[in-house]
Amino acid sequence: MVLRIAAPIDALYTPLLAAGASVDRVQLLRVPEEECARLLRTNRVELALLSPLAYGNLAGQADYRIVPTGALALEGYTERVWLYFRPQIRTIAHCIAPSLTAFLTQALHLLLKEIYDLEPTFTAAAGRSVHEALCEADAVISWEENRPEMARLDVAEEWYVAFDHMLPVAFWVCRPEELPAELPTVLDRLVQPGLPTREAILESTSSSPARHGTIHWRWSEALADATEQTLELLYYHGLVPHITEVRLWDGEL
Repeated sequence: MVLRIAAPIDALYTPLLAAGASVDRVQLLRVPEEECARLLRTNRVELALLSPLAYGNLAGQADYRIVPTGALALEGYTERVWLYFRPQIRTIAHCIAPSLTAFLTQALHLLLKEIYDLEPTFTAAAGRSVHEALCEADAVISWEENRPEMARLDVAEEWYVAFDHMLPVAFWVCRPEELPAELPTVLDRLVQPGLPTREAILESTSSSPARHGTIHWRWSEALADATEQTLELLYYHGLVPHITEVRLWDGEL
């Protein structure tokens, strides 16, 4: 059996997939984020790397399960998702994002509304760089372009301060139908060699207090709890139709 797998094309997820081309009997499809859920729902793949938003929207349609193996979650200052803004702005009325439907865009929208009482208009980046987009907008969210010389906020750090739990970004989801018992082992073979379970991030300068955080590269009880809380937030804001339970794949049908 060839295991068909869908994962977002964004570089953010590459550490979980870097060795995929060398794993036997695995067909790895790198597609836009919204395509991953569609491919899983229409039985075009057996497994997909999904966000909490995609999982919450799929869960009521069939028995979808989270495979407790590789995952991506951001806890505190992690230097992976940034909100760039024009200096000296008084408010954020217009924000540009790589994708309007991406979970990280929706997470930012939720964060701005819940904590700062801001509801900016979001438009798509349409291939523009952060610098180009800021000529038209007050702020730009990016998880692809790292521009440390520009004014910006770390979105995961803001999320952690606001909600007191890590930001779950993606995890493996399947339907528990005729999948091999060694599925977690197969997924572990996809990851970048030497990828740690947790990756510590530290920024320390002489002019400001140290900022630190953790990138989580594997499912855990803490990530399960953060996912449950995030799903509740998504339901409260009308982004998923039901309060979704975190259900794990255990290798049995």
